[in-house]
Amino acid sequence: MNIIRQLGVHILRIYWERRTYKTAIALGTVTALISLVQFLLMGKFLEDGNTFAGIQGYGGNIISFLMSGSVFTGFVAVSLGAFSNHLQIEQRTGTLESVVVMPVPLTRVMLYSGVVGLIGTALGSVVMFGLFGVVFDIPISINVLATLAVLALLVITLGSFGLAGCGVLLITKRGDPVRWGITTLTTLLSGVMYPISIFPDWLQSVAQALPTTQALDGIRKSLLVNADLSQVAPALLHMAIWSAVMLPIGMATFSTGMSRARRTGSLGEY
Repeated sequence: MNIIRQLGVHILRIYWERRTYKTAIALGTVTALISLVQFLLMGKFLEDGNTFAGIQGYGGNIISFLMSGSVFTGFVAVSLGAFSNHLQIEQRTGTLESVVVMPVPLTRVMLYSGVVGLIGTALGSVVMFGLFGVVFDIPISINVLATLAVLALLVITLGSFGLAGCGVLLITKRGDPVRWGITTLTTLLSGVMYPISIFPDWLQSVAQALPTTQALDGIRKSLLVNADLSQVAPALLHMAIWSAVMLPIGMATFSTGMSRARRTGSLGEY
């Protein structure tokens, strides 16, 4: 009975702690529901049989299609989370206020952290492609310049969203709706696990407007079918427009969140 009582108290403590972070709870609940939708869409894609018409433009190999989607999500996660992950570490350790007053700007420190994450993701991707390419005999034809160009604009675009999310996180403490929103839209609509051709026409139009959809299309073409810069130019232009719009918004949102946290004295809170 003692053990049961202690377990009950522990569960109750976790409940009372987490219920104070309403944004995080709401986002977690919606994420669980969206995950079910994602698997339903994956099932619909697999029901098409062995032809997989929606992936013919990327070489037609289902393993390379899914593997490139996995590599892409790694870069998305790092680009979106580089700033907020470092911020949360400083919050948990109680050092955020000290870091803010250092001679080196906080954004630069977060940028360094992101660069380390990108290097690790890039190395892991190279190893995975090499290993799976040999084991499963996957046809890969890479245009390095086009791949790097797409990845560079992807990092800038999503980094801008991540910076905006940091500004929100300074206020909410837990639960970043910006990062959550982009991650959800990417996994659900950008064609990571299934081609967007399975969607109705109106939803395909929505998906095509997302920067991550265009980036994934460009990465798959440059990685799998040797598309050059001219062939991925539409994706590059699309992301360049998103970057031009989101970078100032991200910087302004972060600055606003930092100013508010300082004004309310909640900068060091978590």
